Amino acid sequence: MKNWLKICKFTLKQAIRGAKFIPSTIIVGIVIFVAAIASNLFLTGVFDNDAPLKELENVYIVNETNLAIDTDSFASKHQDKYPNLDITVISGKSAEEIASGTDTSLVLDIAEDEDGCRLVVYIPKESPLGDGDAGDFAVAFSKSISDAKISSIGISEDEFDMAVSDLNITELEAEDSEDEEDLSILAYMAPMVVMMLLYFLVIFYGQSIGQVVSIEKTSKLMEYILTLTGPSGIIFGKVTAAFLEALIQICVWIVCAACGLMISDSVITGIIGGNHRNIISLFMEMLPEGGVSGNFLVLVILAIIALLVAFLFYCFVSALFASFAATAEELSQTNAMSLMTMLVGFLGSIYVPRITDNSKAGMTIIRVIPFTAAFCLPGDVISARIGIVEYILYLALLIFFTVMLAILIGRVYKNRLFKKGTKGIFAEIVSAITGKAETAKGEPGRQALESGKEKAQSITDFTNYDKAKKTYTVMGFGLLIFILAANTLGGSIGSVIAHIIAANGNKDLVSIYEDTTFLTITNIIGVYLIAFPLFVLVARFSGDSVSKIKGHITKGQFLRALCIIFPVDIGLGYLSNMLASAISGGEANNGMIENLLTGDNILAIVMVAILAPVFEELIFRKIIIDRTRKYGEAIAIVYSALAFGIFHCNLYQLFYAFALGLVFGYVYIRTGNVVLTIIMHMSINASSSIIYPLAPDAYRYFCYVMVALGIVSIIYTFIKKDVRFEQAENEVPAKELTKVALFNSGSILFALVCALIAAYTLFVSTLG
Repeated sequence: MKNWLKICKFTLKQAIRGAKFIPSTIIVGIVIFVAAIASNLFLTGVFDNDAPLKELENVYIVNETNLAIDTDSFASKHQDKYPNLDITVISGKSAEEIASGTDTSLVLDIAEDEDGCRLVVYIPKESPLGDGDAGDFAVAFSKSISDAKISSIGISEDEFDMAVSDLNITELEAEDSEDEEDLSILAYMAPMVVMMLLYFLVIFYGQSIGQVVSIEKTSKLMEYILTLTGPSGIIFGKVTAAFLEALIQICVWIVCAACGLMISDSVITGIIGGNHRNIISLFMEMLPEGGVSGNFLVLVILAIIALLVAFLFYCFVSALFASFAATAEELSQTNAMSLMTMLVGFLGSIYVPRITDNSKAGMTIIRVIPFTAAFCLPGDVISARIGIVEYILYLALLIFFTVMLAILIGRVYKNRLFKKGTKGIFAEIVSAITGKAETAKGEPGRQALESGKEKAQSITDFTNYDKAKKTYTVMGFGLLIFILAANTLGGSIGSVIAHIIAANGNKDLVSIYEDTTFLTITNIIGVYLIAFPLFVLVARFSGDSVSKIKGHITKGQFLRALCIIFPVDIGLGYLSNMLASAISGGEANNGMIENLLTGDNILAIVMVAILAPVFEELIFRKIIIDRTRKYGEAIAIVYSALAFGIFHCNLYQLFYAFALGLVFGYVYIRTGNVVLTIIMHMSINASSSIIYPLAPDAYRYFCYVMVALGIVSIIYTFIKKDVRFEQAENEVPAKELTKVALFNSGSILFALVCALIAAYTLFVSTLG
């Protein structure tokens, strides 16, 4: 995507300088400014009957009954409504006499009659109150009279209410609660609000996105642009420019809304004083406890980030359909398709939770699928349905889909250049995804010529491509057999040993399976004595010659690599623990590793600190890289590192094992000396299996020192640009080699089996 930034800047300048940008920004900003002021004013109740009534000051009560009315409680309860209220109970005077006074706001006469009790309201001529305000006060005060009547019969108000109330029957499941109901309402409302915002944004900008994507598509200028950048660069630059245009206007409108809120707050303070609610305080009251953050500002920022990513995703959706348009009529059709796609995503985000009764599986599905995740993710942040770790993971997944969509649009755009018509849109999208797009009839000879060159190139590289595919497939099946043998054959042998020990030693099987020595012996037999020889045997079936590596790195480079692995190990290990805890609700634990790292079992220390580094480096560096390096050094390193991470079959070690594998792989591919990577591997394992359990304080300070040295080494390496790759003897293009390495049948099956074992291990660990 070279030169995409230039296209972005050019397109953005054109949009800002356009005739519609400034007027639309100002007009919508004024509307939002006025709406913010009006909403805040009406919300605080300045214009309704709940506004504080400062004019009501002196109220006199003439009580002609025997009821004991608690006027002090009434004044305290209604302090916000009547801040200057002063109630005085008078006897010996009539209500008419008191109402003739000059300092009286209101007079209430309470007397007995045939029907029970009556309340008469007198409004003095000089009173600033109107009939409506006086009537509202009388209604509020009548509640105090009713309380006094209940107290006179010797029971409490609650007892009286229960005695005279009807019996209501409500069906409620055991796990339901009012809090969950309130959360449900907020959770369903949030996606609706997000839907409206996204719908407005896509309606407002969808057509402009379509125009910037489809413009010049059939002109000669496009041939010149394609010489400067690729189709993906054009799409990415143009859509990013449209997104930034929207972002600029949104920021301006947010400022207008903030100004409106501040001005309306000042007006409200002048009218009713400083104690009042505004939109922000009301929103904060609605926020449930828990979730991503209890801080309003942080929550708003995270929700806005999620909303912007969602909007960017649907910008690319609009661009995808607009890639098929070359005329105004076709553009209107594609815009309708993008809106329909957005509507389907919205309906899914609303109804899937209802259909699945908010089940974990249903919520996970709509958060993983990008079309629904764009709607539910901002709402889930606000309604506290997800925590910070889940928020980061789902947001990263949505960003990943957005990037992949941008790449897909580039392919579609390239295939649709100089074409007209919108027939076969979805077929071409599928073809672009699979990379099997065919040259359509009627296209210019230029595309046919390019296709011919690509075919000629693929024929030239066919031999290397075929060998690489065979080698990586065999490596994948070798790893599959390795992991199956270690877990099935090794597990079966371990089970036999356990039963023999139980029969001869009168021990129960549970205590035997939990014994560290037994676990160590079972692992040594299954992994190193059974699975390793089988893998070596399968690796020979590749029939490919071993690429001898001759290289050299300086002592400084090796020491830097040795330091780098510690912050990588500690940092990603901490991330893995957080992720496993988040997925399992904090119940999972890495019990097997904890048992092996107690430091009081010599055999376990030997296995972890010596045997594991030796055999694992022989498998993942020596055997795999020696057979795959000739087709591309970078892919060979990534493949061996990914296989190394997946091989551990647990979430706790996946990320840091993969990162360590990258470092180990690079050192090996530069030197060809597996002893160096074994030493590095041993240093990591020995520190955690020997130093940590035996001297935890020393291990902590050791980690501090190594992390500091490692960070300095990483920075120094980046500054020096001390990472290089050489051209392999049978180099296969990285794009093709990646498909061959990662998506062959052997590697896919190996990854699936390891994923199932990891999921089972995580589930079992939650059972305690």
